[in-house]
Amino acid sequence: MTRWIPLTQRLLIRWCAVTLLVIPISSAMAATAQAPGQAGTPPSAMTIHIPIPVTPLAELYGNLSQQLATQRNRGHDWVTLGGGSGFLKYRLWPHEQGSTTTEDRLLSHSTVPFGVEYGKHIKGSITKIAECGQRDVSAGTGRLSVTVATMFKQGRSYTVLPTSQVSAVQSTQSCLLSEQGVDASPLMAQVYRSDLQEVLPAIDRKASGLVTIKPAVARIWNDLQEPLLLDETEQLWLALNPESTAVAGVAPLSGGPAAGYGVIARPTVVRGAKPIPRPLPLPEPQDRFHDDGFHVNFALQVPIEEANQRLREAVIGQEWSLGVGTIKIVNATLYPLGNQVGVELILRGLLPLTLRLKGTPAYDESAGRILFREVDYTIKERTPATDLAEEWLHEPLREELAGRLTLPIREELDVMRQALEKGLNREMSGGRLRGTVKHLSLEDLGVQAASLSVRFKTEGTLRYDARPDVVAP
Repeated sequence: MTRWIPLTQRLLIRWCAVTLLVIPISSAMAATAQAPGQAGTPPSAMTIHIPIPVTPLAELYGNLSQQLATQRNRGHDWVTLGGGSGFLKYRLWPHEQGSTTTEDRLLSHSTVPFGVEYGKHIKGSITKIAECGQRDVSAGTGRLSVTVATMFKQGRSYTVLPTSQVSAVQSTQSCLLSEQGVDASPLMAQVYRSDLQEVLPAIDRKASGLVTIKPAVARIWNDLQEPLLLDETEQLWLALNPESTAVAGVAPLSGGPAAGYGVIARPTVVRGAKPIPRPLPLPEPQDRFHDDGFHVNFALQVPIEEANQRLREAVIGQEWSLGVGTIKIVNATLYPLGNQVGVELILRGLLPLTLRLKGTPAYDESAGRILFREVDYTIKERTPATDLAEEWLHEPLREELAGRLTLPIREELDVMRQALEKGLNREMSGGRLRGTVKHLSLEDLGVQAASLSVRFKTEGTLRYDARPDVVAP
C-alpha cells in the first residue's frame, strides 16, 4: 500500500507546480499541530458501546416461574377471578427454562405445568367445586408457555436499569376441570400473567445490582487518552483528547443490547515523539449527546525558505503563448497576503514582467480539485511599455493564470482517506476502534513571514466497541 506521507509529499509537490502551492514534508521541515487538548481545536464526536452482561440476568429471570411455584405451592390463597366468576387456586411444576438475546432485549422463556382448583362462594366461604391436574401431575396437568421481555435503559453514573414485562403467556396443554369438563387454561393464563407482572418490579431492582459496566467504561476512557500511531516511519500520532461523555442510548452490538455513550473529543495530529497524554478522570455522563460526527483538523508548517525552493523547482521554465508572444516563468516567491495567498512571479518573453499574484484557495468537491477564486495580479515595477501591454493583456493574462491555478486531487485525497481509516481501525486493550473517513478537504492555506501553513479537515465517524469479556459480571 502506498504510504501516507510519501503520498502527501507528491500531493504537495503538485501544488507547487501551479504556483499557489503547498510544500512537501522533508527532514528539514516540521509538521505541527495544535497541542493536545488545546481549546482552539474544534470539538469532535465519537461513540462507545459496552455490551450489557445478560448472563447473570438470564438465570435470575429464568427462575421467575420457580419462585412463583414455591410461593403458590406453599400457600392456600384463593385468587379472585374477574366479574364475580369465582376463585382459582393453582400449583406450578416448572421444569423447562431458557433465554435468548435480541438486539435490544433479553427474552426469558419457560414451560410451566400447572394444576388448579376452582371454587365458588357457598354459605359465606369459598368451596372447591372442581379441579384439574392436582392429583396426577404426569397425566392431568395443563401447560403454559411463558416469555418475559427485559429491556434496558441507562441510569446515572454508568448504570443500566432493566425493565421487564410479560411478553406472552399461552396455553400449550389443556386442563379440564372435573365434572364440568371446562378447560381451565385460559383462566390460568390470565391469573399467571397478573401474578408474574406483579413480582417483576422487585426482580428488576435486584437485577440492576447485577449489571456493572462502569469499570468497562473507565477502561475505554483510558484507552482513548492514549495517542494512536498513524505512521511509524514519519512518527505521526493521533491524539483524541477526550473531554466529556453523554448518554447515547441502548443500541445493538453483536446481536445483543449494548449501552451507548457519546464522547466529545478534540483530536489532533502530531508529528514527532509520542505525545504525553494528560490523564483525565472519567467524568459523569451528561444527559444528552449531540453527535456532530467525527472530524480531525491537522496542519503542516513549512519553513518559507524550503517552500520557495520547492516552488521554484516546480514552476520555473513553464511557458505559454498569449497569441502576441510567449511568456515564460523564470522565478517565483511566496509572500503573505492576509486571508489570501500571494506569489511573486518574474516573467520573460513578450515583456520582462514582475507580477504579484493573489488568490483565495478553495476546494471544489464535485470536481475533486483545488481552485483559486478572485485571482488577480499587479505589476510590481511599471514602465510605459508594461502599461501599454497591461492595457491589452491584463484580462487574457489574468484568465490564463487563473485557469492554471487548479489542481485535481480527488485520487490523492481518496488514498489519504483510506490510509487514515486504516489508522482508525485497530484493536485496543478493551475492544476495537472502528472509524470511517467520508470526506477529506483543504481547510486553509496561508503564507506567513517565516512559514507556509496548510490545514486539512477530515470528516467521518468513529466508535469503540468493547469486548464482552471486558464487562464485569
